Formats: sequence, C-alpha cells, structure tokens
Amino acid sequence: MKAKVSKVPGPKSKRILEELKKKNGGWCMPLPFVHSGEGKGCYFKDIDGNLFLDFASQIATNPLGYNHPDMVRTVRDHAKRFPVKYAGQDFTVPEHIEMIDELLKISPGNAAFLINSGAEAVENALKSAMHARPGGVYGVSFEMAFHGRTLGALSCTNSKLVHKTRFWSFPMHRLPFDEAAPVVLDEIIRREGGAENCSFVIVEPVQGEGGYHIAPKLMMRGIRKITRERGIPLIVDEVQSGLGRTGKWWAHEHFGITPDLMTAGKALQVGATIGQRKWFPKEPSSISSTWGGGSTIDLAMGIQTIRTIKKEKLLARCKRMGKYLVKQLVGLCGEHPEAYGARGLGLMCAFDMPTKESRDHLVEHLMHNGLVTLGAGHNSIRLIPPYIVGKEEIDEAVAIIKKSLADIHKERARKGPSFAEHAI
Repeated sequence: MKAKVSKVPGPKSKRILEELKKKNGGWCMPLPFVHSGEGKGCYFKDIDGNLFLDFASQIATNPLGYNHPDMVRTVRDHAKRFPVKYAGQDFTVPEHIEMIDELLKISPGNAAFLINSGAEAVENALKSAMHARPGGVYGVSFEMAFHGRTLGALSCTNSKLVHKTRFWSFPMHRLPFDEAAPVVLDEIIRREGGAENCSFVIVEPVQGEGGYHIAPKLMMRGIRKITRERGIPLIVDEVQSGLGRTGKWWAHEHFGITPDLMTAGKALQVGATIGQRKWFPKEPSSISSTWGGGSTIDLAMGIQTIRTIKKEKLLARCKRMGKYLVKQLVGLCGEHPEAYGARGLGLMCAFDMPTKESRDHLVEHLMHNGLVTLGAGHNSIRLIPPYIVGKEEIDEAVAIIKKSLADIHKERARKGPSFAEHAI
C-alpha cells in the first residue's frame, strides 16, 4: 500500500470543515480532511478517497493503527450490549476491575483511578497530591510543559501562550527542562519556606506539545532524589509518552526512577491516575466522575490494547523501529541542512526546522504528498506512527519528507527572496 492523494481538502471534506468552522465553538483549525472510517495498518482514507500514511496516530491515541483485527473484534463484541456507557464511579461493570488489573500489572503502584481523559488524569493526580499535602501552597512544573487544558492541568502547562491567555492559574513555579532543574528546585524549596509548602512536582519524561524533547537522565534522577528526600509527591505525566510508545511501558522506566503518581491516557483509550494507594484520598467521593471509565467499549479497547501489545511483542518493535526511524531522520538531516535535530525514544520521534513558518509549511507539503505529521513546540515536527509500523512505511515516510523538502527548495528558487524569507 502507498499513500495516494489528489486534492486536499477534497470537496466533501471541505463542505464539512466549512460548516464546522461556523458552528464549532472550540474551532482549532483541524487538519484539512475528514476521515471515512476506511483504513488498514498505518494508512487511512478520507471521505474524498485520498489515501494517507499516518505518522500522527491521532495524536498518539491510535497505537495499533486502523482496523486492527483485535480492535474490530473488541468493538463488535461490546457494541452488542446496551447501554455501553455507565456512570462508572457509582455503577460498576466487570471492565472496571479488568482495566485496573491490566494497568497494575505493567505499572508502579497498587491503585488506579479511571477517568475520561489525560487532562482529567492529571487533574486528579494534582488533587490527590494536594489532598495528601494539606500545607502545600504551590506546585512545580517545567518550562514548555503540556499537561492538559482543565484549569489545574493548565496551570502546570507552559508550552504555548494561546493555551493560557485569559485563563487564571494556580500558584506555580517553573523548572528548566535541563540538568539545572534539581538545583533550581532546591532553591525554590528553600526560598518558599521549606518542602512542606510544595504540593507536588510534575514532569513529562519526554515533552509532548513542548517539542518532543527527551529529559536528561541526570535531571530526572536529581528531581526524584530531592522529592523523595523531602516527601514531595512526584507526578510523572505519561499521557502521550506512555503505554509502550517509547519501547517500554512507561517512558520514566528509561531513567531508572519510580514516580509517586503517574498519569495515562491517549493510547489507553481512557484516562487513568496510577500510584501507591497512600497518595489517593481516603474519604469516599473526594475524587469522582460521572463518566470516569464509564464506556465499556473504551475500557475494553484499552484492555485489549495492553494485551495485543504483549501478544505481538510491540514494545520490542517500537524500540527497533524507533531506532531505524531516527537513523533515517539523521541521514535526512545530513542531506537537507534546513532540517536538523533528529531525535527519538522508541516511536516518539522528531526533528526541527529553522522557524515555525518553515515547519508549518513543511507539514502542509507532507500532507499534500500523503504523509500526516504534526507540529510540536515552536519549530519541531513529530513523527509518531502506530506501533505496527515497519521499515517499508518508514522508508516511504522519509522519502515523502525528502520530496517535500526538495519541492519547497524549488518553490523558493522560483518565487525569489521574499518567499525564502517567509519559508525559512
């Protein structure tokens, strides 16, 4: 199978997208196509018949690709039941304990709280930490962090101004995402009157929206050492990096640390806050949610995702294919100087362009050539294919990137200096 695109957006997609722009209160400039539901493996079709190679994986929420037989079977089996959605914290279905059991087999901790989304998983990790630290008056997160858009999670977020403009924030301190972070954390604790005033430290092992930057090992271990010694809960946000994408179940495993609380979402199909039972509130209903873990289809898909990753040995595949993808990206950057900074951990990979404008221009070109990618941070392009990706699809993706870079170079030469300044 090869990507094949005629026009993006096609006429059918364009009509729907124009209507959404008028009526969707959360309009955020979606990608210029509308999914058809057709697809296989790493490829999908839009409603206009364009066939795309997907290296965005629905922002890391689609780890097994399109129409994986295990997922199709799971959805069919659970769609026969009605209702499929329950008020999950009050009305129990077997999938609740099955999901928690599957999670605890692969996670640190002995308890988990199921919720709707990654942002809500973060929100409840913060609430649990704050509940356990009644004297805390501030939290600590990192520069360029992204933890979600609910107000508590958004207070920890620092990646883009548009996420935070006009929304007020909880009291927060920021750490640099580098090896100086432990020293800065120590200074904050001292300056703010002692560790008892710090409610939590939250960190992404690999920054997602902030640019796919991999944390230095010394940073992660230094932060863990200080938080453990001072009794401060360390929350590791694994919403985008977790459930196998980096070649281990959780990205923090690469650093040899264990968090007190962690968050999961995206690839899991539901949100989850995971950790030692002692960090969760003791009082019933202190944290809860009507629909938290409520959809039996979502729960069943998350459970089956874990089982399929084990059955098909996809952790090893993510590690192997990730190394191959980074190697190809390094070669690409050597051929095209405007592309640089190739990096990755498992299948969480990226490279940079000189400016935001040149990055966005390349992402658009890639799409018109049949490859779906996403921007991240100020000028990064992330490549996050499904875990089932093979060398053939990686080679095709890299070939499309090379073609798009060459096409842009030709455009630049044809249109002259003003275009070049905008593109670079």
